Amino acid sequence: MSYQERLLNFKNILNEDIDLSKYLSEDKIARVATVKDFSIKLMDLISNKGEKGDALPWQSTHGKFLFRPQELTIWSGFKGHGKSLVISQMFETLLTSEKKVFIISPEFPPHRVLHRMLLQSIGLHNINHSNALDWLCAIENNIWLYDQQSSLTMLDVIALCRYAVEEHGVEHILIDSLMKCGIAPDDYGSQKKLVDHVQQIAHRNPVHIHLVAHARKGRDDGAVAGLHDIKGASEIADMAENIIIVWRNKQKEMGASGQIEAPDAIVKIEAQRNGDGWIGQVPLKFTKNNFSFQEWIA
Repeated sequence: MSYQERLLNFKNILNEDIDLSKYLSEDKIARVATVKDFSIKLMDLISNKGEKGDALPWQSTHGKFLFRPQELTIWSGFKGHGKSLVISQMFETLLTSEKKVFIISPEFPPHRVLHRMLLQSIGLHNINHSNALDWLCAIENNIWLYDQQSSLTMLDVIALCRYAVEEHGVEHILIDSLMKCGIAPDDYGSQKKLVDHVQQIAHRNPVHIHLVAHARKGRDDGAVAGLHDIKGASEIADMAENIIIVWRNKQKEMGASGQIEAPDAIVKIEAQRNGDGWIGQVPLKFTKNNFSFQEWIA
């Protein structure tokens, strides 16, 4: 079997045949506890043992930012600025660390998602049937992808998140994107409800949920988008523990003067509720051989 056929027939591509009925509602349990119940977690935080999570791929962010369990991260940026490519690199890094991940990405067919991650893992010049099949065998017990063949609804997304946590014990879930969850762009109430539900799933389970929410189209995308540029309900940014913005230097790509010494892209940590709250940005260089970003050195 060729690697193209293996990508198309990857065993952990899930489709609409899954029975999600038992994941459509969640029992509401009153949780009343004493201080003693949380004392160990508190002591771990004091001794820095409680700050556990997964780092971004770039060294300069290590010790400053983590994707912690029981949190929600919003990824944003203007259309065409490389959000999916950067997130793909992040998830390929998670797979290298043998983390279990689940991807709901109606914007891209599952075999395209896998192909992009394959390129980022082994590089364009190393792709052959043998290397590709080795990579697929290495990741097949750690990744699940949902193959959407009809319109996805908000309830589908919520149920799929519960299903992935309960049935496969995933540690990271990607929803790419908010606009593909069956919610109208001006239905702010439903947008807030979706974010609230997926965040509740994160808070109640040892999982980190990543949700892509595009930035509003402005007159000029030459500047990095910010927190208030996220398209949709204001609560999207208000509720999330972390906000990450991806920006691509299109002026440099078009040969604008004065851009030779500028980075190809920027990943900006716009908000981080926990940890020490560090915010900042990482200038990046794009490497075409493996469609990945490395830290920019001026």
